[in-house]
Amino acid sequence: MRKIAFTLLISFITLSLYSQYEIKVKINGLSDTVVYLGHHFGAKKYVVDTTTIDSKGVAVFKGDKDLNRGIYLLVMPSKGMNYFEFLIADNQKFSFETDTANYVEHMKIKGCKENQLFNEYQRKMADIQNRRTELNKEYEEVKEDEAEKERVTAELTALNEERVEFMDNMVEKNPDAFFSTILLAMKDVEIPDPPRDENGVITDSTFQYRYFKSHYFDYIDFTENGLLRTPIYEGKLNYYFDKMVVPLIDSLMPEANAIITKAFEGGDSLMFQFTASHLLHYFETSKVMGYDAVFVDIAEKWYLSGKATWADTAFMAKLNERVAKITPTRLGEIAYNLQRMQSIDDKYYNLHDVKADYTVLVYFEPHCGHCKKEVPKLMDYYRDSLKTMGVKVFLVYTQYDKEEWKEFLDENDLYEEGWINVWDGPYPHSQFRDFYDIYSTPVIYVLDKDKRIIGKRIGVENIKSLIEFEEERKERESSE
Repeated sequence: MRKIAFTLLISFITLSLYSQYEIKVKINGLSDTVVYLGHHFGAKKYVVDTTTIDSKGVAVFKGDKDLNRGIYLLVMPSKGMNYFEFLIADNQKFSFETDTANYVEHMKIKGCKENQLFNEYQRKMADIQNRRTELNKEYEEVKEDEAEKERVTAELTALNEERVEFMDNMVEKNPDAFFSTILLAMKDVEIPDPPRDENGVITDSTFQYRYFKSHYFDYIDFTENGLLRTPIYEGKLNYYFDKMVVPLIDSLMPEANAIITKAFEGGDSLMFQFTASHLLHYFETSKVMGYDAVFVDIAEKWYLSGKATWADTAFMAKLNERVAKITPTRLGEIAYNLQRMQSIDDKYYNLHDVKADYTVLVYFEPHCGHCKKEVPKLMDYYRDSLKTMGVKVFLVYTQYDKEEWKEFLDENDLYEEGWINVWDGPYPHSQFRDFYDIYSTPVIYVLDKDKRIIGKRIGVENIKSLIEFEEERKERESSE
């Protein structure tokens, strides 16, 4: 029994005598209430139809257009949005009966082999899960006894092998079934043993990791967009980039483009659209420093190149603008030179003229609550440690009231050797908002001695560790 919060995109479909789908439902223990027909779409769930269960527990969903293939849901608002799952494949006229005591165990299906397979699978997985739960409990009880622990571990391994064998047999017996495509998408990669020398010593410690990663998407059918209406494909995408790919820009870019290429070459426009859109959003919204460079790369290769035919003019204009603002701030780029920035006493400073091993470039405004905390804290860090590490600070006031600016500097004692306070002057000219993507404050960039961006949008407390990491990196490179 499951509960969910739904995105209600209910489309009240006009009923027709010649309906393309007709799903008859009887749920014992439920009567005189509304039920929804929905489906998964990645991690989200959408409602596509609604009907009423009568006094006998009977309801019928009808529509004059075929439903898209996928894992669907019958949702019961009167039961706290509980739902159970079934399949929609090619045959969309069938019936099933169940009851509220146990939807899966008591399911009886007529007229749809796909759903009979699905229900058989659900029952088997429920049985395996129950046995796994008991074995896990037993493991905790006997884990101090090596012999017993080994026995339970062997039983858990055998249980997993039983699961794999069941799924493989189901696919082998039903090769053309849509559900077999779903089962294959869930299939684990079978990883061979690593290579060894004549003494049995492993000669390639990363072999199994590389094999697993390179074969991770082997069982995904990129021609079948029905997989989008399951949680499986999106889950695999997220796991791949969250857990498997080395979180370095030079690794992420080719990996992201390789998967989008698979979807593009698969020939299904929806699989391509979902894959490109999902990864574009994934990297745009990531909190990991530098991932926005992958966002820019995807945008340029797949959207701005004209391949994303689904994207309308308004979206493309916004995307182009976003790419233009992020591009000059990517890690490794030479920071845009802020020229003729004025100090309180009307002296002029150019960012690139600041001589320092590291320059901390900060944008702030006095009325920003976070700025009121972070900027004074930065001064404390600067006096305590950063100054002795060869760091200088270039603090940019983003507003236009010189008296307000001076008052903030005075109140927080923001004066120190190597600490440069500047603004754009009464007649703004530097376009810093465009070249540094300033849409909120505070924003912190860390630049090396060549004014190359090595850190961006980080907290004050992370500046020191970032510089220490950079120093260690340079030391490693010099010793190689």
